Amino acid sequence: MYISDFLKYCPNCQNKLNQKNNFFSCNNCYFYFYQNPIPTNGLIIYNDKKEILLVKRKFPPKKNYWDIAGGFINLKENLEESLFREIKEELNILIEKNKINYLTSVNDIYFYKKIKHYTLCLIFTYKINGQRIKNIKSQDDVSQIKWFNKKNIPWNKIAFSGIKKALKLFFASF
Repeated sequence: MYISDFLKYCPNCQNKLNQKNNFFSCNNCYFYFYQNPIPTNGLIIYNDKKEILLVKRKFPPKKNYWDIAGGFINLKENLEESLFREIKEELNILIEKNKINYLTSVNDIYFYKKIKHYTLCLIFTYKINGQRIKNIKSQDDVSQIKWFNKKNIPWNKIAFSGIKKALKLFFASF
């Protein structure tokens, strides 16, 4: 079930809503609503050996599946702020802004509590070395962290199809 499945009546006047694709409108009070994807961020962290760091999800959806570090962008937070916050919360490290590179964006569906949410994840890459590697600790909603090379990625246990696409694109660039 998608959020749009619940949008039958106008929240202002209770009139029946008209729907066209992702656009909802009310002919009575002119209420408009666009169902747009929820923005998220993700960071592919890699080392000198061209291994990537994957995190194991501690909670649903996709509990115990592998993912990249990242998450949802909060209200009044820009993309960079959200990325720095998520990495600090999940891995206990601070990342250097000037070493982040944009890779791609991927769309996905985040199925949570019987509702399907459309997401748009902006994926970045970050080469890590030195002391930052030693400081990485799984915390927050991460149960485990592990380094993987291109040959041992657990493709059947990657949490989201969009993340699989981004990882394949990343490895193709090496």
